[in-house]
Amino acid sequence: METVLVTGGTGLIGMEVVRLLCEQGLRPRVLVRRPRRGALLHGLDVEPVQGDLTRPASLRRAVEGVDTVVHLAARATMEPLDVLRPTIVDGTRDLAAAAADAGVRHLLYASSLLAHGAATTAQPIDASTPPDPQVDYGRAKVEAEGVLRTIEAGAGPSVGIVRLPHVYGPGDLLFSRVRRGLLVTPGLGHNTYAHLHVVDAARLLVAAARAGWDGTSATADDTPATWKRFFATVSEHDARFTHLPVPAPLARAGAHVAARLDRRPGPSMITPDTVTGWNLAQPVAPGLVWDDLALRPTYPSIEQGIPAVLDASILFRWRHPVDDRRR
Repeated sequence: METVLVTGGTGLIGMEVVRLLCEQGLRPRVLVRRPRRGALLHGLDVEPVQGDLTRPASLRRAVEGVDTVVHLAARATMEPLDVLRPTIVDGTRDLAAAAADAGVRHLLYASSLLAHGAATTAQPIDASTPPDPQVDYGRAKVEAEGVLRTIEAGAGPSVGIVRLPHVYGPGDLLFSRVRRGLLVTPGLGHNTYAHLHVVDAARLLVAAARAGWDGTSATADDTPATWKRFFATVSEHDARFTHLPVPAPLARAGAHVAARLDRRPGPSMITPDTVTGWNLAQPVAPGLVWDDLALRPTYPSIEQGIPAVLDASILFRWRHPVDDRRR
């Protein structure tokens, strides 16, 4: 039976990937850094492995006997490059090197749409759009992509790189705020962005991993939407929800102050790069990666996806890693 290692398997996307692999009859191996979060996998037939992207020995153990790696783990925040590099770049390098030594066949990497810069609805991001990151998170992802291609060229595993857009679902940090009834955002939301329901993100990643897809491409659902439209759609279905957009210059000034004052341990999303990333226009051409795999999104637009998330949120209890500051 095919053996698949999932890193980041207790995160938003990773949990859906693990669940889908189990539904397909596989018993995925799941790299778990914080054992407390391993409880989120309860009820799934998985092989948990204690490990950390900053501990190469644990990565070498995790890839033993593995055919395919779905690499999702990293510090998923808008923090400075020196904070992000140890997991996003160095951890990816160590994982890929261990995979090469272990004879892993294929590694699928979940990169980010923030590897790109601003686009327009007339010229959306497509397969020919070069990287042009405007924030450190995107820069770290592009650096990690280069590391993977170098290891692949040196007789490492074949590599597929999927640049994911805003992925939303019941466990999304954004929807955890929606459930509280009030969401403050760092921009007025007129910029068009690309979105993808977490179920579709998992479907795409699992299909790409199992098919050995080895391209590099952004992806999204079929219909880019402004943030303003995104939250208007939430409001149409949830009368308790209030959206408070803050003008970007004011939000950026506040983020600079907050970043200086925030001394709490753990990751943070209150940074100037959060404001920059939020206000980028990043529509994506429809069908990217989907067409290669002969698939279509279950939720082709936010009009289908957001109500499904609100329905799922009724019975959903989960703590996003950014809110979970325990080690």
